[in-house]
This record gives sequence, C-alpha cells and structure tokens, in this order.
Amino acid sequence: MSWNPVTGCDHAGTEECDNCYAKVMAKRLRAMRKPRYSNGFKVTCHPEALNEPLATDPNKEFMCFLPSMGDLFHDDVPESFIDQVLNVVERTPWITYQILTKRSARMASYFSSHRCPANAWLGVTCGCKKSLVRVDDLRGIAAPVRWLSIEPCLSDLANEGLDLTGIDWIVVGGESGPKSRPMQESWAMNLKNLADATGSVFFFKQIGTIGFDGQRRSKKANGHLLGGVEYYNFPTPRVNY
Repeated sequence: MSWNPVTGCDHAGTEECDNCYAKVMAKRLRAMRKPRYSNGFKVTCHPEALNEPLATDPNKEFMCFLPSMGDLFHDDVPESFIDQVLNVVERTPWITYQILTKRSARMASYFSSHRCPANAWLGVTCGCKKSLVRVDDLRGIAAPVRWLSIEPCLSDLANEGLDLTGIDWIVVGGESGPKSRPMQESWAMNLKNLADATGSVFFFKQIGTIGFDGQRRSKKANGHLLGGVEYYNFPTPRVNY
C-alpha cells in the first residue's frame, strides 16, 4: 500500500532522479483527469487525504510507503503539514510506514526537534556516490529503523565509500523503464557482502530491465534473484531509540 498526502517533486541533483518513474506517472494521471494530479508533478499537499489511513482495519497489520508519488521533506511542504502527516502515523500503530526522502538534511533537521514515531521507518535514496552524504544525515536520526533505498543502483557503492554503520536495512535494485541504466551483478553482490559484514539486513528487489548479461527485457523476465538466491529480508525495529 502507499499513501500520498503529498504528491510532486523536482530533481534533487543526483543521478537517481534522471528517469523518475513518479514524474511520468503523474503526467499520465493528470491526462486521465485524476483530481490529485491536476497540478501534474508540482509539489502539492492534499489535506483531504490525511484521514485515509484511519479508515483501515486496525486488526490488520501492514506496511505502507509514504509517499510513493512525492517527497514528504521537500522544501515546498510546510512543516505544519509534515506535523499533520506524522500525527496520523502516530494514530495508526497497526501500520508500518516506510518514509523515503532525497531531502535528508531537512529530514534530519525536522527530527532534531520531533520524536520519530515507533511505526515509522526512515530512509534515504542513495544510488550513486554523490548521494552518500544522505547516509550521514540519516545516521544521526533516532528512528526504529534507518534504511537505504539503493534503487536504482548506479555504481559500485560498496567500493566508493558507503558506510553502513548505524544503518539497519538496505534495499537494492536495478532500474526499470525504457531509459533504464544497467546495474552490474558485482555491485549488488558487493553491497550484500558489505551488509553482512556490518550487520545491516539486505533486501534485493529486482535486477531491472537490463539483465546482468546486458540484454534488455522486461523486469519480470529478469527477475529478482541474486546469484540464484532470493533475498527478501526485513529488519527488526529498535524498541528503544
């Protein structure tokens, strides 16, 4: 499930943004006259969406991506609206929220004066060397789970200075779509080995639309196995953080 009280974004200055799937999807949804995307991919807050998680069944635990079509910590999202979103997170403890941002400095600043909810896993996108600074920002935040989205994985980060100290979970994957860039199998395997060495939990999401053999095909055809093994692993949240 995903929850999008914020939609829209712009380029964060790193390579992961170059083929943004959400931007393409927002244009499509606007063409379909979906009200939430009347502004296209311009950052927009949706107060009318705030109560959506409250309508879910409290007897059914599940994970929710927050948001999938924007960035909660974008500069154009007022802090007062972030407060409202996280208030709903606090009120729905049966949902585990995976919050992912490319604006790590603002997230770190926000949580320097706000407690992270016990059911909010905080993550940053880090798919290239230029993004490594985001990991340092994340490392300083007190959260039940600190995680990295290394998707798309665009370089050999394990040998480019990635430090997983204090990082609980890494999600690794190749890029999909018509303009996708290749991920080498060695890059993913090096990340697994680094995670094993530092105690981070490793999750391999997909190879993407360019196989390890360099051939372009559907992401379904390429699959999600690394070295013939499925790595769908999840971390155990900290109770005291």
